[in-house]
Amino acid sequence: MKKALIYLILSIAVIGIGYRGYQTYEAKQSKAVEQQKEVSQGGLEVGMRAPNLSLRQAGKTIELDEMNHDVFVINFWATWCPPCKQEIPELNAFARDTGIPVYGINVTTSERRVADVAAFLKQTPVDYPVLYDRKGTSEEAYRLVAMPATYVLDRKGTILAKHVGPVTENMLKEMVKRTGG
Repeated sequence: MKKALIYLILSIAVIGIGYRGYQTYEAKQSKAVEQQKEVSQGGLEVGMRAPNLSLRQAGKTIELDEMNHDVFVINFWATWCPPCKQEIPELNAFARDTGIPVYGINVTTSERRVADVAAFLKQTPVDYPVLYDRKGTSEEAYRLVAMPATYVLDRKGTILAKHVGPVTENMLKEMVKRTGG
C-alpha cells in the first residue's frame, strides 16, 4: 500500500511538472507568434499611437509629440532610395495644394554621409521641412521595413493612415479624406 501511495504521489508530481513545462512552452510559442505577426505586418498600423521622435532640423530639435496640427504627414525617406526621390514632387504638390503639413524624415543613419543629404537637398526642391534622424531611432520606433513609408497622424499622434512605397498627391489626398481630415 505504501509503494502504491509513493507511486501515485510521484506520478502526480511528474504530471504536474510536465503540465507546468507545457504551459511555459505554450506561452513562449504565443509570444513568438505575436512577434512574427508584428514583423509580417510591417511596422506600426492604423489606430496605433505613433511614438515620439526627437529630430534635428536646421540646428533645432523638433519633437513629433509637439506638432500642433489637426492632421499632418510624416514621410520616411533616404537619398539612395529611387522611389523616395520619385515621390518628392508629389509630396511638394500635396503640401502646397492642401495646406496640410508634410515632414520628411531622412533616415540619416542609412546614408553614407550626412553631407550627401545636404547636397541632395541643394539639387532637389523639397518644399517641406526635412528632419534628420541621426540616431536611427525612427527605424526601430516605427518598425520600418521599407522606404519610403508615409504616415498620416492627428494632433494626438494617432496613426490615421499609412502607406509603404511611393505615394502620389492623389493617394495622399484620398488617405486624408478617408480619415475625415
